[in-house]
Amino acid sequence: MVILGDLGLVIAIILLAIGAYGLLNSKNIIRVLLSSEIIVNASILMVFSASSILNHVYLPIFFSIFAIGMALIEVVVAFAAIFLYYRTKGSLEVE
Repeated sequence: MVILGDLGLVIAIILLAIGAYGLLNSKNIIRVLLSSEIIVNASILMVFSASSILNHVYLPIFFSIFAIGMALIEVVVAFAAIFLYYRTKGSLEVE
């Protein structure tokens, strides 16, 4: 039984393209952070879809726990960096 399948892969590729576009064309640090989070979520969706097509059961569980932990660490470090950048520069615009 394919839960996500091909539609999940298509949605993941669209999310990856949106995240890459936002990452490359944004000058605001908050938008860069959100774009990188979209890319991380697209990769999680891609693994779920691929493992659904290949009928793997435990791969998405282990990967999702690892990816959620890494995303949490990424958000904490990024917000700390944004806070320090704002305190030193007074603006969130990337120069």
